[in-house]
Formats: sequence, structure tokens, C-alpha cells
Amino acid sequence: MKYTYKNAGVDVERGEKFSKKIKETVNLPDWLLKEPTGYAAVLGISKPPVAVTADGIGTKLILHRKYGTWRYAAEDLVGMNYNDLVCVGARPLAFLDYLGVEKISEEHEKFIEELISVLESVGMKLVGGETAEMPDVYRNDWDAVGFAVGILERNIPIDTIKEGDIIIGIPSSGFHSNGWSLIRKILKEENIKPESLPFDLLKGTRIYSEVIDVFDSIKGLAHVTGGGVYRALKRVLRNSGAHISLPRRDFIDWILRYVEFEEAINTFNMGIGMFVIAEKDKLENILSRLESGIVVGKVDCDWRIEYSS
Repeated sequence: MKYTYKNAGVDVERGEKFSKKIKETVNLPDWLLKEPTGYAAVLGISKPPVAVTADGIGTKLILHRKYGTWRYAAEDLVGMNYNDLVCVGARPLAFLDYLGVEKISEEHEKFIEELISVLESVGMKLVGGETAEMPDVYRNDWDAVGFAVGILERNIPIDTIKEGDIIIGIPSSGFHSNGWSLIRKILKEENIKPESLPFDLLKGTRIYSEVIDVFDSIKGLAHVTGGGVYRALKRVLRNSGAHISLPRRDFIDWILRYVEFEEAINTFNMGIGMFVIAEKDKLENILSRLESGIVVGKVDCDWRIEYSS
């Protein structure tokens, strides 16, 4: 018997057709230099410096697959990368994706279509990526990871943060893409269906493009991801503390029925997906330029995080 890659589960031709379809869908920007081999994307950027990051959707993808919420899945993948880049003062431009799949299918095409659309909506371009068919690794499952590149517009001066500085919170769209192993466990153990909840549990990650407009006026940005509110703030406040009062949100009220508060603030965004730190005299100007920022606290010598009852 003669063996082939195809009967082992990997169809190279199918993969090439999938890649070609993606390339035909994307309108390539001027700063993407022509590179005929396709081994890598070459960006015509030398100055200013660039910033790079990588992140994935996590186990929330299991629910996106079940419910076919591809737009939300794309928002999660883009948002988790985009929001990290802006925290260092970068304007995100280029995106690469990695799909590890058992077999390329229609759901992957739908996801990529939404991914391209989400990227376009925030001024980014899908400039390359990798789709790997690995049937012995992914069985009735797949994973998506993103890599983002941005131009550094300003070094955010977190070393100038001091006690008394104001902390602004920008609301999240939901749980974003963190804590889902715990959320899925609660859904399973409590026999809860997402569609039975009074809020959209699977809603995609909010992409905080508006913070680029206030780069010139802020001292710090904290994207709330893995490790929750406490870890996010510690990353920028370092040796300082904060007094925070988190506004009530329906999905946070729900999760607190099953999780202790201390566990929640170390796991979830608690309704705030991005924190902005600034001097008090710049507060009015910053709030006028943000879509929905609200004052939630201030930098202090110790820690106190509360949730409005």
C-alpha cells in the first residue's frame, strides 16, 4: 500500500485554496512590501519603533464553535491583541493569524471572513498567517491565535504615576476572553444555557481604539485580561495601590452568585475592560475624548477594590 498525506488527514491542495481565498479577500496596504515566496510578511516600517504581541481566544472558542458566533470570536482574537498593543502606546496596523485545525472546513472560512471584517473596522490588515491541518492533534476541535504589530506613537510614562492620580474605567462588553474555563464549568455544573441568561454571554471583546486619541494626555493604560482587575492595575501601578469602586453590571451580578468576590477580581474584568490613569487636571479633557469613560477611583498607597451593591 502506498500512503499519501491526504489519506493521513492533511489535504495540501485544500490548504492552498483556503490561503488563496484569504489573500484574494484582503486589500493589501502600501506599507506591506512585496515578498514573492510567501514565507513571511515584510512591513515597510523602519521608524518609529514597532511593538508586537500575541494572544488567543482561549477556551471561549469552544462555545463560539457550538453557537456559531464567529463575529464575536473574531472580535475576541483581534481585541485581545489590539488592546495589549495600545497599552504600550502603539497604533496597531498589521495582524497575522494561526489556525490549528483537524480539517479545514466552512466554519474556518466564516471565521476568517469575520476576522478580516473586524480588522478593517479598526484600521488593521491581515498580512499573513498559517493554517495547519493536524488531525492527530486536533480531534473535532481547533484553535486560533493572533499576532499583532503596531507603530509606537508614544512611550506611556507609567513611571510618572503618583498618589492622587485619577483612574478612569472604560466598560467592557462582557467577560471578554478570560476566565472561560471557570465560566464553562459553572454553566455545566449548574446546567445553565447561555441563551437563557438576560445578557449576551458570548459577546466579543470590546476593542479600545478610542484610547489612541488620548495617548498625549495619559500616564498609564491597563488592559484587563488574565488575572483580572487586580493584576491588570498592578502591572502599571507597580509599587502603588488603588482605591477602586466598580459600577454594577448584570453579568458581574450573575457570576458573583457562584464565585467569591476575591476570586472574581483576580479572574474577571468585573465590567471594566480598560483602565486609564491620568492627572486630575487632565480629566475633563480625557473624558470628552473617550466614548464611555467613567471615574472609578484614584491611585493610593494601599489597595481597596469594591463593587457597588
